[in-house]
Amino acid sequence: MTQTQIKLISIPELFNKTFIIGSYQRGYRWDERQVLDLLNDILEFQSRYNKKPGEFYCLQPLVVKKHNNNQNEYEVIDGQQRLTTIFLVLTFLKDRLKEDYYIENIYQLKYETRPGSEDYLRKISDIITEDKDNIDYYYISKAFLCIKNWFEENIKQKRITKADFANALIKVDRKNGRDLANNVRFIWYEAEDDEAVKDPAEIFTRINMGKIPLTSAELIKAILFIKESEEDRENHQFKRAYEWESIESALRADKFWYFLNRQKHDIPTRIEFIFDLIANKYEKLVDIEVNKLIDPYYTFYIFNELISKKIDVINGQIIASEGLARDSLWDEVKTYHRMFDEWFYNDEYYHLIGYLIHSDTQIKEIIKCCQSYDKVEFKDWIRNEIKKSIQFQDKNSVGNYLRELEYDRDYKDIRKVLLLFNILIAKDSHETRFSFNKFVEQKWTLEHIHAQNSETIKNSNQRKLLLADQLKYLENNGYLVAAKDIEDLLKEKIIDENTFKKIQDTIYKLFSDEINIHSIDNLTLLSSHDNSALSNNIFPIKREKIIEIDKKGGFVPIGTKNVFLKYFSKNSEQTVKWEKQDRDAYLESMVETLEEYFKDEKGKESNREGQNENQFLVFNC
Repeated sequence: MTQTQIKLISIPELFNKTFIIGSYQRGYRWDERQVLDLLNDILEFQSRYNKKPGEFYCLQPLVVKKHNNNQNEYEVIDGQQRLTTIFLVLTFLKDRLKEDYYIENIYQLKYETRPGSEDYLRKISDIITEDKDNIDYYYISKAFLCIKNWFEENIKQKRITKADFANALIKVDRKNGRDLANNVRFIWYEAEDDEAVKDPAEIFTRINMGKIPLTSAELIKAILFIKESEEDRENHQFKRAYEWESIESALRADKFWYFLNRQKHDIPTRIEFIFDLIANKYEKLVDIEVNKLIDPYYTFYIFNELISKKIDVINGQIIASEGLARDSLWDEVKTYHRMFDEWFYNDEYYHLIGYLIHSDTQIKEIIKCCQSYDKVEFKDWIRNEIKKSIQFQDKNSVGNYLRELEYDRDYKDIRKVLLLFNILIAKDSHETRFSFNKFVEQKWTLEHIHAQNSETIKNSNQRKLLLADQLKYLENNGYLVAAKDIEDLLKEKIIDENTFKKIQDTIYKLFSDEINIHSIDNLTLLSSHDNSALSNNIFPIKREKIIEIDKKGGFVPIGTKNVFLKYFSKNSEQTVKWEKQDRDAYLESMVETLEEYFKDEKGKESNREGQNENQFLVFNC
């Protein structure tokens, strides 16, 4: 396994070094847009007035390897485009570097494919037009002229001075081992020789094939796997790599991942999710000042600072023992994973914590309470959080609260109630689990059981499609008069809104009572895709399509399936109409399910379990 040295370095730390761009890499190829983006980003950072001491602008990782064991020569494996662009900017600012900082020499760049490039770069300040002698010189000259024009324009507009920009690139203010300057820095990622990978070209290939993605997680991996002493280093790294792979593999399962994440997103290395949680927890212990909302390496900065300062994250104290901060952090990563694992494989925690996560409760709050409370207290906290999530108050009966909800006014609250209802049914069944990954992937929405008439159908073609669907059902099930009316209407070239509404009202009355279509007893959860296929249709057609979706293995929430199969209805003798007795039975089931859960069970839990068994399992990890 290739060893690495990772740290944050200022640009002056590159000076007096020589960087070699191997023949396996293409030459400099940045266009004007990329150069301008970098310049504007640094300008925006430099111009901000609210920067804190030590806040910096960070460039992407610079991956290097010592060349022939020379202390000042490095082969650039990744990052040559930014390194060359910064070189060109520094060259343009050379008068300010000399006058303000007494700097005459920066770093050198050597391109193996074109030995003359080193000399060309040394004289780049003299060019006045694009150089078309070869492709490398063309891009280098074009970038330098772009830099020159950008500075001239921004100096003219009084947005920047050469001195200010040079200050952002060059200034260093070290106190007690910390750089307090507001400057530009690289992530320095130095690979060292080992038996597995000695060739920089191979490292380059692996990085650019995505086998070593330089995400924040992969940078953290490099600093976590380091062992200070040589003793048993190989076994240490093998063990940690095995643990890492085990955690990453568990998180890669979508059922596990979307139980913990309420939005559809993915990251190259999912263990970074745990790193982010830990970094947010300990960010106040470190002095890093960088915008975590836009910088993809924010979590790495936190971990790097905790480890470099040897902060024991178990109790937040700075310690002197070598390596303890690194081991403590990794132990906490494993503890988080074990906690999530226990939640996932315990049906009660899986369903209830899953509901909280997917109804906007911050997972960091759940973790904090899980680690602070005993088992009974934690369950009680969960119950209270669920009550708050749907704004249900003890002073109101569940039934009164549900009856007052209206589709347009209380859409989010109804969605949460129906989500909780479906989850509680799944939990109590002990045979099926609620599918949080389907809930996220399919973007579930509210579906009217009895259709919303036809208000959302706006053109004649859409009206004909719906009528043709209804005609087929009516003919097959003996509703011949209604079928004849639709058949006659479909012969018309255009079906206007009033005629369409009139025939729809007649058809809807065949399959439902007069009802408030926007109350919760006429609403259920369904994926947005399935909802669009069912919307505006009559109850029996929706029922048939739900059965078809279920037969084909599509996921239908258990509550939604029970509605259309009429499992909630008592003594229902027909399956084609959605009537008052069906709505009442559906609402009654919701009320009973929520009341059973909301009642205070703390005393019952305490009596059922001994005090020694009352701790939540995570404390025994």
